[in-house]
Amino acid sequence: MKHLLSKKIGIIFIIIQFLFTVGFLTLAIYVDIIPLKYLLGIVLALIFVMMYTFFSQMSKKLYVLGRVLSGIFCVIMLLGAGYLWQGYSAINNMAEANVKVDELSAIVMADDAAQTIDDVGDYNFGIISEVGREYTDSMVNSIQSDLGKTINITEYNDIVSLVDSLYNKTIGVIIFNEAYRETIKEKYEEFDTQTRVLGQHQVETVVEVEEEEPEDNADSIKKPFIVYLSGIDVYGSLAKTSRSDVNIIAVINPETAQILLVNTPRDYYVPLSISKGMGDKLTHAGIYGVDVSIETLEMLYDIDIDYYVRVNFSGLKNIVDALGGVKVYSDYTFTSDWGPSFTKGYNNVNGTQALAFCRERHHFGAGDNQRGKNHQHMVAAIFDKATSPKIITKFSSLMKSLEDSFETNMKTKKITRYVKFQMDETPDWNIESVSASGTGGKTHTYSMPSQRSYVMYPDEESIKEIHDNIQTILDGGKLKSDKKNKNGKDSKDNN
Repeated sequence: MKHLLSKKIGIIFIIIQFLFTVGFLTLAIYVDIIPLKYLLGIVLALIFVMMYTFFSQMSKKLYVLGRVLSGIFCVIMLLGAGYLWQGYSAINNMAEANVKVDELSAIVMADDAAQTIDDVGDYNFGIISEVGREYTDSMVNSIQSDLGKTINITEYNDIVSLVDSLYNKTIGVIIFNEAYRETIKEKYEEFDTQTRVLGQHQVETVVEVEEEEPEDNADSIKKPFIVYLSGIDVYGSLAKTSRSDVNIIAVINPETAQILLVNTPRDYYVPLSISKGMGDKLTHAGIYGVDVSIETLEMLYDIDIDYYVRVNFSGLKNIVDALGGVKVYSDYTFTSDWGPSFTKGYNNVNGTQALAFCRERHHFGAGDNQRGKNHQHMVAAIFDKATSPKIITKFSSLMKSLEDSFETNMKTKKITRYVKFQMDETPDWNIESVSASGTGGKTHTYSMPSQRSYVMYPDEESIKEIHDNIQTILDGGKLKSDKKNKNGKDSKDNN
């Protein structure tokens, strides 16, 4: 009877271990992040342990050891499954982003007696007449519904005229898209303290992105693709619309291990996809959504952008800190306006230092052009660290820590397949950088037509050269470079 009972317990151990094994392997295949050569090794190991557990339970001497090993491996598989699912869930939360949030505010001067929206029911409201009108109307309708009356409205051509009218007391309250706040502060530096928000209204909009064509074979992971890297000039929520001060196009060819980083200055004077041919600063495209930034750059360079990655100030700090810091190249020795100092050459930086490095422009003769180059150096530094073997093995915990740091429209399965590709083949990436050039000037823009703003007029030869360079990478070629690549293999020690 005792031996029969022992065998029944052994069978229970076998069944539990079998279920854990099947569950773990099913999850590993679903997540699709473990390279085949490693997965096969795991499968063989699990089969061996399964067989040992089975035969040990038939033995009167080895059954105790078999049960101990069975329990240990069940715990290991449970922890492994949790590790895989944690990373996969984090990616899933960052991936397939398709919503933008416009935050509108009802704003009065700081010394105004009104304390709530109810107090301004008889005020004259100022709004922008055309740009972003659907969002403005949404807030107007909400206010009118709450007040139970129609409010008085005066329309203005652009945000500057609107804010001017508030300051000179032509109107008492304005409805203001918070995406314009940093732009307005270029004229009214004390805008944050001189005005007050009475109420806010959020509008969520689905970002229209092109659907990917189905991929039927494993070779598709090596197809070249283009990613738009957008850096918005705010802290907090990533979904909020804001100016895009960082506009880098990453052209990636996994087959040749070539990456081209293309920087386009924030003040580049180009027609936006929604401006009906009128020029504007590229940074203002972000006010209308990441889709407008993408479409505008596609028009500029005559390319198709496949994906985007969007990050803000908070996200950049989190990414660099989660990686344990990065080693970034600086073209100059300087002390930033935010405190940290940098020397010419490679600098080990944490998240706070990385943000200061990327934001600085006043200490450079080339101003924003040099800041754009620094952005490229930082992207290259992050990519080098993120693809190093030591980091890639910490994929799951890293993804969990970065869950709220950036968003992308790349599908979850696509991301895991690229991680799998990196782990499997560990390509020796070669990163080259180019920047669009132009000449400075002042003119009226689509977003601010009532005043002349500083812009950079594009150099058409520069645009053509960038288009040709992008096509070279997509076609599997290599760029001719007379200078040593600052991100070469000899400089990838980011530990």
